[in-house]
Amino acid sequence: MEKQPANSVASQLVISDDVIASVAMNAAKDINGVGKIVQRPKDIRSVVEIFEGALKYVEVSSKEKTYTLKIHITIKDGEKIPLVAAEVQKAVKNAVQGMTGCVVSKVNVCVANVEITEKRT
Repeated sequence: MEKQPANSVASQLVISDDVIASVAMNAAKDINGVGKIVQRPKDIRSVVEIFEGALKYVEVSSKEKTYTLKIHITIKDGEKIPLVAAEVQKAVKNAVQGMTGCVVSKVNVCVANVEITEKRT
């Protein structure tokens, strides 16, 4: 009996974009300073295709087995946007790569809003 290479199973594995988007969402919402994960704005692609589930919130694109993600978030009042966005990028990249074995080349974080909790005087 011939032994198969250790990576032969992984090379046949297909992970849906919805799963990758879901992993990204869960990683991002655990970051301090992130208010919500919000729906991505409508674009020509979303008009043609009906997105459901996590793909409404995270845009996933792939090229040659490398993924680029775009996630839309709100930031809690008083948080430093660049620091929170950098933490989201790091957490999302590590989570997706760790759970799926897929290479993530880029995580774009779009800050859609700042959640103001109290009136300022």
